[in-house]
Amino acid sequence: MPRMDEQKVYDELVGLSYECVLDESAWLPMLDRLIVASGRQQGLLLFANQRKGGIRASTALHLCDPATIDTYNKHYCQLDPGFNVVLSRAVGHWYHDLTDLGAERIRRDPYYQEFHIPHGMHNLSCLKLDEQDDSGIYLTVLNETGAPPPDARQDALLKRVSPHLLKVAKLSNKINRLELELANRDLILDNQPTPLWLLDADGRVLHSNQAAARRLRQPGFALYERFARLHSSNQDACLQTLIRHASGKDGKRRAGWLRLNAPQQQELLVTPVPAEARFNQSLQKPLVLLALLENQPQLGLLTELFQFSPAEQRLAELLAQRLSPEACAARLNVSINTVRSQLRALFRKTDTSRQSELLGLLGRLHV
Repeated sequence: MPRMDEQKVYDELVGLSYECVLDESAWLPMLDRLIVASGRQQGLLLFANQRKGGIRASTALHLCDPATIDTYNKHYCQLDPGFNVVLSRAVGHWYHDLTDLGAERIRRDPYYQEFHIPHGMHNLSCLKLDEQDDSGIYLTVLNETGAPPPDARQDALLKRVSPHLLKVAKLSNKINRLELELANRDLILDNQPTPLWLLDADGRVLHSNQAAARRLRQPGFALYERFARLHSSNQDACLQTLIRHASGKDGKRRAGWLRLNAPQQQELLVTPVPAEARFNQSLQKPLVLLALLENQPQLGLLTELFQFSPAEQRLAELLAQRLSPEACAARLNVSINTVRSQLRALFRKTDTSRQSELLGLLGRLHV
């Protein structure tokens, strides 16, 4: 094809490739265009899972005869001689069976004689797109028997597009992992009976669970959302101050409390989210978590919010019973130095500096 046409096809392939990052349905149109541009006639994605001991052809992302895909997955995937070769290659490397196995090996191999050739497939090329600890994704394009082999320019185009295909696979994989993580987190949060709100430093609601949404719908509830920000109907100035304190806008980040409804003993815990918290690792910015507490034992929630270790949680339970550090050491059968070390960790994680402050925090949780 003319040089201008080559550039046009390349640009089109790059554009189609990046559409796949956010739209899984774009894979087939991209694969179709890639097959034609590279001088091939069929193509598919392969997925390797070492724990399950093999490689499988995608039953959705392919442009092959579905019966061929089914036969491969049921009977021939374990016999594919190219699998071990592809597995040993680094991400971004192409495997070409005619070059890497050789014509003589292909002529003698049962896989090719019993499956590959009878199904009208000639030579194939396979690119390792992505690899995790025990899995991998591979893109394969094939020549059909009797079709002209791809020329040097078509192979060069395939190689030129490869870096973009690798980026697309990496981005898609990352987004899929994030979506799965978010789905799992939503499930956990929505099963939590305590109303929870996650805010940014400006008080914008980034996330809330179903318990929080139900509370906001209740008539006369003390909190409400306006323009995606959380407000209090009667103590808004105090609430916004606590959010600023927890986000670090007014200096050191620190937790705080707001009594919403004295008769019902409703209190709002406003606490900083540590940067190292798992759900803040991707954002790495000041976040604030609000939890509505209603006269019930909440040490488990406090442990979750402040990332107490099991040993620190046991110490907190004893301190809440007004035991001295020495008595705690005796009860836990550890040295006083161990208790003091754990106590310092409790101070650091709760942004308190004295035992009386820590006990006040625990007391508010009705531990």
